[in-house]
Amino acid sequence: MSPDLSEHIAVADLPPAHGFLAGALRGGGGPEFTTRHPGDGSVLATVEAATDAFVDEAVAGAVAAQPDWARTSPHERARILRAAADLIEARAGRLVHLVALDNGKTLAEACGDVFVAAAHLRAAAGWAATLEGVTLPADGSTLRMTFREPVGVVAAVIPFNTTFMFAAQKAGPALAAGNAIVIKAPELSPLAAPVFAELLTAAELPAGLVQVVQGAGEVGRRLVEHPGVSMVSFTGSTAVGRQVMGSAAYGMKRVLLELGGKSANIVYADADLDAALHAAVGGVFRNAGQRCFSGSRLLVEEPVADAFTARVVEVARSIRVGDPFAADTQLGALISAEEAARVRGMIDKAVGQGARVLTGGDAPPGVHPGGAFVAPAVLEIPAGLPRVPDIVYDEVFGPVLTVQRFSGARQAVELANDSPFGLVGGCWTRDLDRALTTARAVRSGYFWINSYGALALDAPIGGVGLSGVGRELGRVGHEAYTELKTVIVDTAAADAPRWY
Repeated sequence: MSPDLSEHIAVADLPPAHGFLAGALRGGGGPEFTTRHPGDGSVLATVEAATDAFVDEAVAGAVAAQPDWARTSPHERARILRAAADLIEARAGRLVHLVALDNGKTLAEACGDVFVAAAHLRAAAGWAATLEGVTLPADGSTLRMTFREPVGVVAAVIPFNTTFMFAAQKAGPALAAGNAIVIKAPELSPLAAPVFAELLTAAELPAGLVQVVQGAGEVGRRLVEHPGVSMVSFTGSTAVGRQVMGSAAYGMKRVLLELGGKSANIVYADADLDAALHAAVGGVFRNAGQRCFSGSRLLVEEPVADAFTARVVEVARSIRVGDPFAADTQLGALISAEEAARVRGMIDKAVGQGARVLTGGDAPPGVHPGGAFVAPAVLEIPAGLPRVPDIVYDEVFGPVLTVQRFSGARQAVELANDSPFGLVGGCWTRDLDRALTTARAVRSGYFWINSYGALALDAPIGGVGLSGVGRELGRVGHEAYTELKTVIVDTAAADAPRWY
């Protein structure tokens, strides 16, 4: 489906970037902050952060609305989620422009966010009536069974890189299972979440079941610690994930954390190098590198390392960086000028530690001077350095690729696992046995063979180590938003011996 992208949204026509409470947009009542378009630095909106009282009201409204929703037929829940997906697709053109303004990504990438959001709601609708318990083998005197029940109120803290899509990825499963959800919008891209909530309400979702609060980390902490919240679903950096886990611990809340990554993309000498080339470049530079599962570490086998690296550099140099709304732009802006400066600082530090910049890392020519742009960077990490540069281990969250060489599968796996992260990984080879052996040996929650970046909504995704706790998507991901209750019926209670 191709949305009509012929008209841009004027800033004056943007929806208010407010919180969303009881089925309507509402200011948060707290300090104001400004949100800017990453493509040129222009002001988009002034946003009121949520006060403590606003957060309390949001959670209280969700707590009040949730029991009736839990008693609602799962088929009715599914109908509303599908209706919301229909509305998203029907209004896709306007939503794509909103996402591009909010985040600075290209129109093509924004289009992907919008339609994947609709797909998430449809997938969740499919699970609403199929989340099931089991009947356990009877022992002659008892009947034992399990039930899937909603957890209650879910606090969802979503990231700036794919705000609209992540709102759907978390709200869909939460609502399908009978929960209410309070979304904490990212302060760097606050426009999309309240619009998403409006669409759910327009699809006849009862008021109070989806609420949105705005603000910085303190608002998120207040929400996560709130006693009315039963579960926290967070996607973002590992550093903030630690704070979320600590804040949730006091109330023993269930946590679902999808955190950072520093993922290895392994290219063996026998691979289809044309396919590997395009996937390697797309795997790290899409969304300006602001993806937790970016293939930011390229590992290339020695016999093809020189030629393959040269081709990567050539393609990286050809990528068109600039105005997110230009039809020929391939790489848009980072979320803010501060983030762009941070990424360039990481590159400078890596050079000081022995890395060699083969291309990129600076502000590309011809872009708007107020925009947050970084040219796609490829850094070679020479063997034999006294210390491996920090950039090999630290998540950049920008368009930066490091290249290391290896000799043989054993060293490839050792390099891939030389990381505290474990989100995703990939390898390229025509040898199926080596491919499967590598996939099993690399420590990650998700792994591609002869692909990098293909996601399936029916397959769980998540990480190990510093990359997170739990899984989203698929049956496992939807069950994560439920509690498992065991019920035992004693069919021979009258004949049971007395304990005394």
